[in-house]
Amino acid sequence: MRYWISLIIVMLFSSCNERNISTLKHEKVKFKDLPIEIVKCIKNPNDFQEERNNMLIELPKSKNVDYTVENVKTWIGPWVSYVKLIDIKNNTSYKIDRGVPDPYIIFEDKLYVPDRYNIFTVVDDLNSLEFTRYELK
Repeated sequence: MRYWISLIIVMLFSSCNERNISTLKHEKVKFKDLPIEIVKCIKNPNDFQEERNNMLIELPKSKNVDYTVENVKTWIGPWVSYVKLIDIKNNTSYKIDRGVPDPYIIFEDKLYVPDRYNIFTVVDDLNSLEFTRYELK
């Protein structure tokens, strides 16, 4: 019994710095209204191949990494429960629910999430894309 109580207490304290992105201030942004840096990234995906493999693109590209992503697995089985976006500088994490499309693009402390998957491979008309912009700070 003590084990379970201890486990619950540890889980509660370990998630104190974690916020769900759905609780953050956010708004919809059409492709044409995105910052030019993000537009360049989407139009020239080969320049960002390494970042695309990690689901996270930080702009502008630099050697300093401020954010990272981590898949949090379910308690039972090999499935992913959610994705955790971690702000390394501030030691803050954000929960991104399962089923939210990637890549996650971070520019000027804002998180941009596309409205569909595979934006680099299957979208013919980029102007049809819409992103949700979340305020991370």
